[in-house]
Amino acid sequence: MRDPKSHLIVVGSRLRAYREFAMASLAQEYEIALVTSQGITWEEPYVSAYRTADTTDPVALRAAVEELLAEVPAGTGLFTWDELSLIATAEVAEGLGLRHLSSGAAAACRDKYTTRRLLDLAGLPGVRHRLAHSAEEASAAAADIGYPVVLKPRSLAGSMGVTVVRDADALRDAYAAVAGTTFPGLRAETGVLVEEYLRGPEISVDCCVVDGEARPVFVARKRLGFDPSFEEVGHLVGPWRHEPWAAEVEELVGAAHRALGVDLGLTHTEIRLTPSGCRLIELNGRLGGDLIPRLGALATGIDLPLAGAALADGSHPALTPAHDRWAEVRFLYPPHDGVLERLELGRAAEVPGVAEVVVLAGPGDELLLPPRALTPRTAAVIAVADDAAACTEALDRAEAEIVPVLAGSPLDGLGALMENPVTRRYLAPENGLENMVVPELRNDWNSYGAGGGRALNRPVFLATADRLRLEADLNGLFALLTTIPDRLFGGDRRAFAEAVGMTPTQIELVTRGAGRRMPAMSRADMYREPGGFRLMELNTGSSLGGWQMGEFSRPAARNKAFRDFADAEGLVHPDPIGRIADVLRAEAADAGFVLPARPVLALTEWPDGYDHTKPWLDFVVPDWLRHGFDTVVCSLAEFDYRDGVPYIHGRKVDVVYRIFLPGEMADEQRSHDLVDPLLDAVGRGHTFLFAGLDCELYGNKGSLAMLSDERHRDAFTADEHALIDRILPWTRFLRDETVRRDGKDIDLLPYVRENKDRLALKPTLLYGGVGVIPGWSVGQEEWEGHIRGAVDGPYVVQERVLPVAERFVADDGAGFERMVVAYGVLMVGGAYAGMLVRGTPDPRVGIVSMSNGAQIGCCYHTPDATGTGTPAGTAT
Repeated sequence: MRDPKSHLIVVGSRLRAYREFAMASLAQEYEIALVTSQGITWEEPYVSAYRTADTTDPVALRAAVEELLAEVPAGTGLFTWDELSLIATAEVAEGLGLRHLSSGAAAACRDKYTTRRLLDLAGLPGVRHRLAHSAEEASAAAADIGYPVVLKPRSLAGSMGVTVVRDADALRDAYAAVAGTTFPGLRAETGVLVEEYLRGPEISVDCCVVDGEARPVFVARKRLGFDPSFEEVGHLVGPWRHEPWAAEVEELVGAAHRALGVDLGLTHTEIRLTPSGCRLIELNGRLGGDLIPRLGALATGIDLPLAGAALADGSHPALTPAHDRWAEVRFLYPPHDGVLERLELGRAAEVPGVAEVVVLAGPGDELLLPPRALTPRTAAVIAVADDAAACTEALDRAEAEIVPVLAGSPLDGLGALMENPVTRRYLAPENGLENMVVPELRNDWNSYGAGGGRALNRPVFLATADRLRLEADLNGLFALLTTIPDRLFGGDRRAFAEAVGMTPTQIELVTRGAGRRMPAMSRADMYREPGGFRLMELNTGSSLGGWQMGEFSRPAARNKAFRDFADAEGLVHPDPIGRIADVLRAEAADAGFVLPARPVLALTEWPDGYDHTKPWLDFVVPDWLRHGFDTVVCSLAEFDYRDGVPYIHGRKVDVVYRIFLPGEMADEQRSHDLVDPLLDAVGRGHTFLFAGLDCELYGNKGSLAMLSDERHRDAFTADEHALIDRILPWTRFLRDETVRRDGKDIDLLPYVRENKDRLALKPTLLYGGVGVIPGWSVGQEEWEGHIRGAVDGPYVVQERVLPVAERFVADDGAGFERMVVAYGVLMVGGAYAGMLVRGTPDPRVGIVSMSNGAQIGCCYHTPDATGTGTPAGTAT
């Protein structure tokens, strides 16, 4: 450390969150005098003198600098990291004979068109481009270059206004938006640059230019988002000399600096690593932004702001790395436009590997997502580790802790774009749209298993933090449901069955067909809201859809691009049938039923629903065969009882896997005729029933209403209430009574009639959307008619869940479309066992089903500590 300190004049300080680290570092070794356009605020502890002047005006800036130079010793350096002030600072330094990047080089860096011309003149690897001054000129240029193209403002910074245009229809609007993009303080040159779209990853190279030689100090792998914009959503700094592109990048960087006349100072060069070689995007004559120099210091120990100051005062910059680690920053954004009410940071700062959590927005800040605004970030999270994967893991965990809460109506979040980190990495621009689809999923076999429906064109992804939270919450909710009879009905199962809306016939058969215990199997139908996953219904027992997703996932492994991504992320898909088979065998053993080595298993549906269900039952037969069960798909009416023993197609049935539901058993003799012989056979030990008919006592919407009802709060602990409130929407039986809503007593029926857009009417014992009336999907008169017909019946009203969306490549392959995803989360044996996924482009949809345009899909996830799951590369 110098003693006494040298002096340094800094021009422009900019935003505290992004530049305080640099100012604090300089203040350790320099007496800092500051010239600022805005007046001194956060900089005060770090500076000994300052002047206020327009730092973009060379005349005003020179006057301020001369005043400060009169107060400090000779040899004081002049330094800026401010894009807005770069040209003016260079002109002032040139006029005063101070060491700095030349004004000509600064201007060449600031004007992207000039940069392109100078690179072309130097014979460097080219990027096809043309300067356009009208939409017609831009259209002609794009047609000549070939779509997709990139439109750029000529002289802005930080990817402001930069957008990709994939077809001629979108060009005129895109041109108008780009041409109209401005930033206060930045001098805008006329014209829009039309460039060829470069495929491949993007990096940035921060250099220290000493004696005319550009020395790369560190390289950042850039993360991009918000297609078709080029928003920089993160950066990863780490070792790079071993990369196959290292020598080519270093050569291109050096040649570009020479071509633009950059012979002194700090620079930030952006490069796209295309299949045909490295291509320069832009060269900036200043310190890198977005906290990249902070990452560089954490990763290498090199303090680039100090190096720049050393160049300015004529001393030698310290560029020897102290270590060779990885550091990554991830910027977080709100799910939709809005005003920030608060930012909940949770325990993000406590995640191992997280070095810093930087708050970037505060209460009252309006945040508008690209392309409406630039960098509407809520927070930045920085991780440091010995390898890149560890940084990513830490950031994934920290991101899951941070929740932005926006003011306004909850409806503002309907259909907002919200993707987990794994999904964003899959959809990263450098991957190419063609590698973001898995055509193998759309095959005839999968279509048959989906009941003739269409498949989503890629899997969805479940991040580790979300999976662990879902697993904990759904296990907790399942446990609560099983205790309802004891907590609320004194152990009287019949009273419980009557309360959830079962008829006398159903109660009799369910009571008679009860199992020894409820097997740990459930499927939660959920949407994701900005605040997390919310439950619409929970089904329990054996009659669950969703188990076909193990079979549905397998074709994805045949797609090389997907397999490479999945292998890099460590993704697996579940084996739900394997999990269910284990539970089934354990339940049979516990009941004292000895299964043969290869049991005959009958997947048994109620006759009335058999034709509809048969395709997806057929679909899982190969999985059951793989797991050692000779499997037959049938309806309950097909059984042939011989001396009380059920047979199907001439073979004795060892296991009746029950698909049919108590809700299908009408109050008529036919129900007894179908069910009684089966229960007789089970009672005599001739066959094993999986699972007992009483499962549906718990997995119905009436049970959820009992959990939600404030009148039962004394029956649950504070932690249990927190779980219920977190995952379960407000749900009430539809009755003429007073209930509580948002802390107030309300008359339920008038409230329901007046708030149809916030509520759905649901039968307690039906599933799969049958009988559900979303209030927002019908007119007021029809809504009131449904309410009148359902009062005091087996119906509940439930608060509307407002789903967010994620991106899927559009069928024309020219861009993305947003799809709302409904998640059918399967839990077996207390562990996550996969998802039945359905997607629809309509966020206002009431029931997500293939009949109203939904597509079916599968899910890949990060494995747990035991590695449970089938790797992506396995296509059995």
